[in-house]
Amino acid sequence: MKLHVCAPDIFAGDAVGNHCLGLARAARRLGLATALYAQRYDVGTMEVRPLQELFTSVTADDIVLLSYSIFDPYLEQLLGLPGRKLCYFHGVTDPRLLRELEPRTAQLCEEALAQLPLLGGFDLVIANSHNTAESLAGAVEVTAVRIIPPVFADMPAFRREPASSMRILREPNLLMVGRVVPHKRVEDAVELLALLQQHEFAATLTIIGNAPNYDYMKLLINRARELGVLDRVDFKGMLDDADLFECYDTASALLAMSRHEGFCVPVLEAMHAGKPVFVRGGTAAQEICPADCVFDADAELSVWAAAIAERLGATAGAAPADDGYVAHADSVIERASDTVWREVLFGWSAQRTDV
Repeated sequence: MKLHVCAPDIFAGDAVGNHCLGLARAARRLGLATALYAQRYDVGTMEVRPLQELFTSVTADDIVLLSYSIFDPYLEQLLGLPGRKLCYFHGVTDPRLLRELEPRTAQLCEEALAQLPLLGGFDLVIANSHNTAESLAGAVEVTAVRIIPPVFADMPAFRREPASSMRILREPNLLMVGRVVPHKRVEDAVELLALLQQHEFAATLTIIGNAPNYDYMKLLINRARELGVLDRVDFKGMLDDADLFECYDTASALLAMSRHEGFCVPVLEAMHAGKPVFVRGGTAAQEICPADCVFDADAELSVWAAAIAERLGATAGAAPADDGYVAHADSVIERASDTVWREVLFGWSAQRTDV
């Protein structure tokens, strides 16, 4: 028996790509031979093969696992392969959040939503959160969807211990991590920064992540300039692990203001670093953090500003790691342990009525 993991894209550093690579590592630890396939992938990622090789490699004894988050033109062909077929569903972004500034991506998301009923053809559907599973209502039987977070304990962010001492910064620093795209609502964080000044809470904002949309970046820069906070915003782009971890260690808190999240790994990474998180409700991100970290989905930004200023107080720079956040993060990571994946890959067929 062999596991074949496939996705339209597998890029190290991307959430879907990281999950595919982590799943391959977990399967190999469990003694299961594994191969990865993608239409597009890192040139330097030697273990990923062209997707076309998948269709000549699968036998009736094998397992095919599709990682799904956007329209896949090969979906019906994949369902025709022999062997058992699993789908890991990351969720599909609401096209309305993308239509203005990313019309092509919005179209692909619309096509993905129309394609969802085909997921009922898989032997098992796994979702990254309950919120994501609920989005499948009407397409598949939601009660039969297995929930497993898209993380693994061996990911670099979860192998490290939180920093024991903090480099003191002149001012509190708020952190955003993830692709700089419209549905992440980075402009809300920029406005929040300006509102915090009204509470005599002078903070800086660090934004980490790829920014593929020129028009959206221009909008963010212009908005920060209009609000008089451009000199307090630092767009760092993509960072390697060492620099990213330093940003977590020196941050006062993480902001997650997105209108759509299938999971939101940065929230988990920040808590594992012992840091507070401030999360917009209405997405899966609220499932993985303490309830007092979540704002109502429609809360005014003035409410955010007042709460953050009170919560963080006047302390400059980064606070020491909070063991409570670390423990909470570890409890979430445990839900995706090798033991959980062993049951899915080797024993799920016998347990399916109980999932």
